Amino acid sequence: MSYEDLKSNVEHFYDSGAEGRYQRTGQLRNSPQLDGISFNGDSAVSQISINTGTQYDPSGRDTETIYGYAEDGGLLGNGGFWRRTEEKVEKNIQDAFGRHFNK
Repeated sequence: MSYEDLKSNVEHFYDSGAEGRYQRTGQLRNSPQLDGISFNGDSAVSQISINTGTQYDPSGRDTETIYGYAEDGGLLGNGGFWRRTEEKVEKNIQDAFGRHFNK
């Protein structure tokens, strides 16, 4: 669920409408990734991330910096995609496992 939330929140970045002179590459749209899920007995571990390994050539800055600008609302688009995902992760954990811990 959290991976789907991340993809949805990143997609929302592009919902801002007009691009102006800048033509978006869509690289951020393709960056959410599910790094892994593992289960062992009563425990589960999962990790999601935004792939910053692909070079973002047009800017002259590293991809992680550009995505940071995007998250903070410093680029044309709706920022806060990672923050909203973190909030949803907390809710998803509570929804999925809360009944086991609220005894």
